[in-house]
Amino acid sequence: MSNKPKSGIFYGWVIVAAGCLILFVEFGSQYSYGVFLTELCQNLDWTKTTVSGAYSLFYICHGVLSFIAGSLNDRHGPRFTLMLSLIIMSAGYALMYIISAAWQLFVFYGIIVGTGFGFCFVPITSTVSRWFVKRRGTALGITVAGIGLGTLVMAPLNQFFITEFGWRISYLILAGLLLVIGIPISRLMRFKPSEKGLLPYGIKDTANENKQYAQPLSSTLDFSLKQAISTTQFRMLSLMYASYPFAIQMVLVHLKAYAIDFSIAEMTAAIAIGLVGGASIGGRIIIGSLSDRIGRKAAFLISYLLMAVMMLWLLEARQPWQFYLFSIIFGFGYGGCVPLFPAVISDWFGERSHGSILGMLTIALGIGGAIGPLLAGYVYDTTGSYNIAIIIGAVVLFTAMGCSLVIKAPHSPKQA
Repeated sequence: MSNKPKSGIFYGWVIVAAGCLILFVEFGSQYSYGVFLTELCQNLDWTKTTVSGAYSLFYICHGVLSFIAGSLNDRHGPRFTLMLSLIIMSAGYALMYIISAAWQLFVFYGIIVGTGFGFCFVPITSTVSRWFVKRRGTALGITVAGIGLGTLVMAPLNQFFITEFGWRISYLILAGLLLVIGIPISRLMRFKPSEKGLLPYGIKDTANENKQYAQPLSSTLDFSLKQAISTTQFRMLSLMYASYPFAIQMVLVHLKAYAIDFSIAEMTAAIAIGLVGGASIGGRIIIGSLSDRIGRKAAFLISYLLMAVMMLWLLEARQPWQFYLFSIIFGFGYGGCVPLFPAVISDWFGERSHGSILGMLTIALGIGGAIGPLLAGYVYDTTGSYNIAIIIGAVVLFTAMGCSLVIKAPHSPKQA
């Protein structure tokens, strides 16, 4: 086995490109929910708590099912799990066309779209992690850049669709895009390099590289799921993993509504949402690559610090440029977090149960992502302002930053 096929292009980079494009369409559609929130509230006379609640249910389903997705990916590979993801999500979006009651929003978006979405992120990032030892942070950073690119493009695009065709037709368009773009690309995925007669990228150089970098590029340990979740490190990572979606989902769901309250134009607010995703591309790639050199802990610290400070900045934002600056810096920090979790699991817990461990950890992400937007909607409906929710978001992020300062790699499974 070797790292390069006869063409000279390592197939792992095809995996990276395919994963990036699938994340583009799935996350780009999901992270446009905040663009639709004001339309649902106004047209169906629903409160922000109600509409945020459906999104929170979506995130709980996504988080819980990510564990199942990780286990399925470990057994059946990414093509099966991604096919499930794309078909179920598309069906949920198509059903949004006919909603007229709040319970339908909870079922069609919260449960059906949330179920489909749960089979996306973990299979892709777990698969990419298996293809790379050297440059794992870089590969994961490029892969998850699709999330940011999707948000950058599709938030303003969906605002355009809503303006031109209405929000119901816009959901049908999203359903079609998932099927037409996502399914053909998903067939390019392969679970592990041996399916192509290859070795993971850089595995032969791992011993030498571990001496050069700030932390090992690959764990010499191999934790089972049971062994991993019994460690203090897993519990701290869970707290950190719940913290950033608490804030980012609060922002993505409510930023348009928050900005409109200060007389910001709808398209300007939608562009601000898109900029969060666009700036996150740089964070994913730059901080993901930087983490290969300075270590995952330092990279976590940078990411959480940037997000926490900008949440406080948001309290004073009133002009378009202030919202754009928030989106760029906050998005960069948020983007940096995304590739770090699958990378640190490989570094610290090994590859044997990577999908299952990442899937279990993603339950924490689902909890954090569910609480954040629901809390913000409730705070607004009861106080007429988002300020208290924003302050809570900043505190949560500073707490996660503190965890990044004290967390250390686990000992061997026997000692864990």
